[in-house]
Amino acid sequence: MKKLTLLLLSLLLIAGFAGCGQTGQDEGGVKRLNYNIGYDPDTFDPQACNNLENNVILTQIYDTLLRENLNGVFEPSLAESYTVSEDGLVYTFILKEGLKFADGSPLTTEDVIYSWARALDPANAFEYAYQLYYIKNGESYNMGNASASDLGLKAVDARTLEVTLENPAPYFASLTGFGTYGVISKAFAEAQATYGADLDSTLASGPFMPAEWVKEQYLKVVKNPNYWDAATVKIDELYIYAVSESATEIQMYETGQLDITSRSMSTADQKRLAEEGVLQIRGNLSNRYIMVNNTHEAINDVRVRKALCLALDRESIAVNVVNNATAIGGFIPNKMAAVDDPSKLFRTEDLIPANGDLEQAKALLAEAGYPEGKGFPVLEMLYTTNEANKALAEALAEMWRTNLGIEVKAVNLEGAVRRERKDSGDFDFSLDGWSTDYMDPYSFLELALSNNAYNEGQYSNPEYDALLKTAKSSNDQTVRQNAMAAAEKILIEDMGVIPLYVSQGSYLQKDNVINVYYSLMGGTDFKWAEIK
Repeated sequence: MKKLTLLLLSLLLIAGFAGCGQTGQDEGGVKRLNYNIGYDPDTFDPQACNNLENNVILTQIYDTLLRENLNGVFEPSLAESYTVSEDGLVYTFILKEGLKFADGSPLTTEDVIYSWARALDPANAFEYAYQLYYIKNGESYNMGNASASDLGLKAVDARTLEVTLENPAPYFASLTGFGTYGVISKAFAEAQATYGADLDSTLASGPFMPAEWVKEQYLKVVKNPNYWDAATVKIDELYIYAVSESATEIQMYETGQLDITSRSMSTADQKRLAEEGVLQIRGNLSNRYIMVNNTHEAINDVRVRKALCLALDRESIAVNVVNNATAIGGFIPNKMAAVDDPSKLFRTEDLIPANGDLEQAKALLAEAGYPEGKGFPVLEMLYTTNEANKALAEALAEMWRTNLGIEVKAVNLEGAVRRERKDSGDFDFSLDGWSTDYMDPYSFLELALSNNAYNEGQYSNPEYDALLKTAKSSNDQTVRQNAMAAAEKILIEDMGVIPLYVSQGSYLQKDNVINVYYSLMGGTDFKWAEIK
């Protein structure tokens, strides 16, 4: 019955989306691209955005001072140029002349300052506010201990912005290309009850502007004629679909209703599509791990957390369950570069055995008072609705059951519900992952800081926090490298999270679609996309 229901639902979805048009060039010469992200936007507010899928959507709608180009290099976008003071504390950005929002109103430094200060405003309680703590008094303002006027942001004139940092941050310029730094119109935003709640309360500054939103089906964005680089944008209409089921997505692609897919596929589908020669692979600087609630019964014991990790053959899971993946050697992705020498890897030795150590795992569990799993409570593993996530959660639970004699139930939840439970601390384990926000290992390690909003597992170690404070404040890359390497070792020794694997993304893309940019940080940008 379940299979029949899913089949009927898939057919209904395909029939419903079919009326929205086919791929490629429509009648009248309109260049239309159909892409599935499998996600309905929570917000059209770049400062409020708190997840990768929503950020991909907003990347098309907003621009930033710097933007990642087709070569993976952050280059000036809204900015024309920038300079950095000798001590690394003051960045001076010059905006391009004649910048406009989608309605034709001017975009100036006042809008940039408004956007960034708004991200830090404690009244807004935006989750990604911490990404602007680099700005002088940014954290103090966000914590309610300073005012907006104390921020290190100064509009020298309409095109010149002076930014003073709390401490040197060699990667700050590229960080301004992150979604939370997206620029919105001060005048327009102040006239809205809730900016970005819907299309009417949204004003674009990027290559596309929103035109139509059918909730839980698709978002249509169209070329922004007032974008400073509109001549580069070759797509007239981009339809972004919200189909969550990978099987339905693949059917839509194969019947010509999608140009590009993005959902995690089952291992069987990946193998079939690879054999057919149509499967595409994208690299990612991302990790997959199990968020552990460090305060809950049994798993608040480091011996138990270590036992859980060592009982897993993570390489087998990566190869046989996930596909296109490999066991991660720590918390930082295996191929992340060292900050003091980009020709070398951040971590040269694995901190966790890829195939586990079952003998040690059993010994640790017994030492913690649960010999052969006896007396261990039944716990839950939360995961977001997705075929690949389901297979992974069930494989992990089965490995723990077989190897340690403990019971963990895989619980399937919609993304918003899972986030609510994590935020409230109502979970034991959660399948999580992270794509770097900027090209620096700190982007991963800061997740485990005691006060980080994404540390829902409540891991806390003062020594770890102190090392990351050094890494954030130093302008010496060798000092930073050593501090972050030491911090990662502490996190793994404490097993504050259980690292799993790093993977490459798999997707489908029509041969006549070119120049879609897939960032190693997990983003997708259609600014340069073309239909041949």
